[in-house]
Amino acid sequence: MTDRYIKYFYVYIIDENVYGIVTNFGAHASMVRYKKDGIEYEVFMLNEDLLFIEDISIGIEEEEI
Repeated sequence: MTDRYIKYFYVYIIDENVYGIVTNFGAHASMVRYKKDGIEYEVFMLNEDLLFIEDISIGIEEEEI
């Protein structure tokens, strides 16, 4: 068994006035997934346009073959 962790960042998107999750973190821009008015978006946004609230770590157990 191997344990692996995936880390996501919970953010507030200032221009859209919604919360989202960073699925791919970059130095200057990140891929952000969020939902607004029932529509789900996944777009690149500048990190300066985001307020980073907290990080979320998800543990995954993998079986070695």
